[in-house]
Amino acid sequence: MNFTKLKFACAALERVHGFTFGDSLEEGRKEKWLDFNARLNKLLRLEEPWTLILDDALANSFVAPITDDFENDSQLKVEEYERSWEQNEEFGINDMDTSSADAAYNNMN
Repeated sequence: MNFTKLKFACAALERVHGFTFGDSLEEGRKEKWLDFNARLNKLLRLEEPWTLILDDALANSFVAPITDDFENDSQLKVEEYERSWEQNEEFGINDMDTSSADAAYNNMN
C-alpha cells in the first residue's frame, strides 16, 4: 500500500463515518470518531512519527521502497515469519494434502 492509497483509504473512512453524525449519534461515539480522525490526520500530515505494520499471512501485500532498492531503504523493514496454526487453519492449509505434489517435486530433482 503506498502513501496515496493510505490517504485515499483514510478519506473514504471520513466520508463514510462523517455522514453518521446525525442528531441520534451518541456524543461519546462522536467524540471517539472525531479524536481518531484528528489523530489520523496528524499522522498523514507527518506531524508525528508513525509506523504502519502489515501483518499479511498470505504475503499478498507489496510496499514499494522509497529508494530504488530495498537494501537502501532504512525505513522499510521486512520480517518473515511462520504462520501460526490458527492462521493456517483459517486459510485451510492445515487440511491440505500435498503428498502427491511433494512426490512430483521430489521426482523432478
